[in-house]
Amino acid sequence: MNNDLAYKNIMSAFRYGKVAANKTVYYDEENRRRMNYIRLAHAQVAMSLAQAGRGEDARKILKHFDENVKEKDFPYGMTSNRGNQHNVIAAEFLRACYMAGDMTLAKKVTASIKKDLKEQLNYYHSLGDENMTNDQLAAIAYSLLQGKGGEMPARQISFAYDILSSSQLLQQVDGWEKSQ
Repeated sequence: MNNDLAYKNIMSAFRYGKVAANKTVYYDEENRRRMNYIRLAHAQVAMSLAQAGRGEDARKILKHFDENVKEKDFPYGMTSNRGNQHNVIAAEFLRACYMAGDMTLAKKVTASIKKDLKEQLNYYHSLGDENMTNDQLAAIAYSLLQGKGGEMPARQISFAYDILSSSQLLQQVDGWEKSQ
């Protein structure tokens, strides 16, 4: 990656349009998908800068996104289809925060992602045995997805992939948070 060019383009040439106009913006599914790619691009540039020893520039890129894309309109943690794609991309942004050393932004992103993932898992629990732990539910979902069977109510079976991805992503985010 050409860090200098990428940094210059994001910081001075890229425009966020109505997103940055401090007005409430509604993102339909297609616009959320596109905004996720923009979030991911910021994260990738920030990670590249951090790996090149340019932590301050990496933090500026991440802060630039955070200031221009309001969390109330486009939260870091958000339920989505396609295997929790929204939270997966937000987790990459979070990883960039940690690599850049921006613990304030990392805390904000972590809280949003964890809140959403916990809400998702609570919902999946409500469809079946609510006394089961997240790990137990994820293990059964994994077993079902591997074709090895398992006992899961029919209402949960259609969410097996989402149950597994939510649980794994929550564990990943928890691990990053604990390692800091």
